[in-house]
Amino acid sequence: MIRNRLAVVMAEKNIKSISELHRMIQEKDMTISRRTLDKFYNNQNNNISYDTLETLCTILDCELHELLVLQK
Repeated sequence: MIRNRLAVVMAEKNIKSISELHRMIQEKDMTISRRTLDKFYNNQNNNISYDTLETLCTILDCELHELLVLQK
């Protein structure tokens, strides 16, 4: 199963909430819906687009392997 580390990466970057992350995304004229962020944050999303992953990595200044992990 692939799990995300969005909460961990956000904590490392001192981003305290999904609302704050969503504002950061909008300030860079990028788009991810709040619902998508909520579902991804809570590992409730089975499908995530490459665009969403790219946006998150850009905003969080991280690499994909820092955001996603394969859990056995």
